Amino acid sequence: MNKSYYFILISQTTTNLGFSLYTMSVILFLYHLTHSPFLTSFVTLVSILARMLGSALLPMFSNKMHVKFLLLLSQIAQVIFLPGLFFLFHKDYSLTVILLTFTFILLVSFFNGWFSPLKTTIISVIVPPEDRVRANSLLSTVDQTFQFVGWSFGGLILAFLGKGTTLTMTLSLIIFSIISLMFIEITHKRPQTFRNESAMQSLIIGWKYLFKDKKLKVLMIMDLMESWAGMIWIGAISLAFVQEALHKGETWWGYVNGAYYLGSMVGGFIIYRMSIKLRKKLLPFMLVGATSFGVLTLVYGFMSNPFIALILVLFMGPSYILRDLCQETIFQNVTDEHTLTKIMAARSTLVQFIFLLAIIGMGAIADTFGARLVYISAGILLLISVLYGISRLLFQYQSHNFNKKINY
Repeated sequence: MNKSYYFILISQTTTNLGFSLYTMSVILFLYHLTHSPFLTSFVTLVSILARMLGSALLPMFSNKMHVKFLLLLSQIAQVIFLPGLFFLFHKDYSLTVILLTFTFILLVSFFNGWFSPLKTTIISVIVPPEDRVRANSLLSTVDQTFQFVGWSFGGLILAFLGKGTTLTMTLSLIIFSIISLMFIEITHKRPQTFRNESAMQSLIIGWKYLFKDKKLKVLMIMDLMESWAGMIWIGAISLAFVQEALHKGETWWGYVNGAYYLGSMVGGFIIYRMSIKLRKKLLPFMLVGATSFGVLTLVYGFMSNPFIALILVLFMGPSYILRDLCQETIFQNVTDEHTLTKIMAARSTLVQFIFLLAIIGMGAIADTFGARLVYISAGILLLISVLYGISRLLFQYQSHNFNKKINY
């Protein structure tokens, strides 16, 4: 890996770690200010909607600006808006404070929604195709490790240092991310030219490519089904399952979350070590990961023994990471950097939209039929996604050109 890769790795790690601390700080602030779980829950809703809007509008900017500049802009914008929250943390309850808090949340999340699509594009530029599985797996492993640290110890940091100091840590981490991004060197294979597209053309080209290309269309439909099922790890649903199905309390809820993150870290490391074997058979390994994740989720849904459930969750991490990393690499390999940003922006928008609907839909199922049915239905949906992928990809697109195009 070159130096630029390690700088983007540092940037992603500090950004996501900072965002986890920021989210916990804002939630705690609003809860203490309003004493309303309902109002506090809107932090997640507003964040998802803002990131979705940011991803959707990103192609308008990517058509006029270099990808590195856009990534820097997204980070600088967050640094500008975060101090506004720090100021509000010292104010008493009022409607103005509530509205301003959600305004800043919206603005920070809007620009945070740019990071993932732009990061994927930069990796495709600075890392050659034969090294992308290895690069993506290392990014995932380090990111999962630091997110585990952030979400696990964020509560302790808030308890001992307070909301203001924790938010200051977030600000420092993002500034460090900006400094790292400045050292990224992007050498284009040919001089980068910006296409003379209208704003509307910029917005829709990624969507057109996503659903006109038969291979990407299949991957996207699978991704949407998996995104719907992926909401099983929302705190309220996973806690309800631990209490209702496993008959344990908050401590075991923490064990379950920790086991999943630990499994993801181990999975990323294993894939990093196996990258040479994986890069030549991305599609089969993606389907293997998706199948094992679906089976484990379905079995977990029927589980009542907390110890076996914990082992299942531990193995879910590597399965999900295998699926996700192979799929990400396939997307990176199919097109040029200019179109890739638009494709990844459209993909991010769709995934977040489906995830938002899933929160409502699965939440209603959990309230009506119990959390166990949520996991069972999610497992079934994941396996349906695999069957769809096998039927559409392995059986219909076994051509030499397709295999060569996605490094099958």
